[in-house]
Amino acid sequence: MGTDDRSAWVRDALERFEGPLVAYATSVLGDGHAARDVVQDTFLRLVSADRAHVEPILPRWLYAVCRHRAVDLIRRGRVAARSNAESLDALAPRNGSAPPEEAAAVKDDASRVLAVLATLPPGHQEVLRLKLAHGLSYADIAQVTGLSVSHVGVKLHEAMKSLRARLGVRPAAAPGAAR
Repeated sequence: MGTDDRSAWVRDALERFEGPLVAYATSVLGDGHAARDVVQDTFLRLVSADRAHVEPILPRWLYAVCRHRAVDLIRRGRVAARSNAESLDALAPRNGSAPPEEAAAVKDDASRVLAVLATLPPGHQEVLRLKLAHGLSYADIAQVTGLSVSHVGVKLHEAMKSLRARLGVRPAAAPGAAR
């Protein structure tokens, strides 16, 4: 494989995953600057990775490397306390087309959900974010976090149940269920 092919592959991965990885790393670290450093390091590792091995599992690989780098920073005490402020800003409408009162209501709702999410155990927060915000499969989440696939399912179920209870939301009825 030529250098141009490899460069194009890395550029494509960077375009597709840089934003989501920064958001994920920020949710883990609570520090946007440290998150960007972790993501930069993740892509530097991608440059030297074996493409034949990584390409079939690219999202899983990127999130796993990113998580491991973030956890390493936490263990070394090199990040500030966790915060949801940047996550809340990321949820704000970007196009400005929503009426101000609707945008304020959305921001209030997002703030409430993030506040409740922050009360969950960190492991529950992480699997929820990987599933809902980043769209990873149970198998990918298991690879990223080092949990078994069934444990990922249990954590997701417990986290959603806890979120619903704390937000006062009843689960939706299953299709065809008696009312």
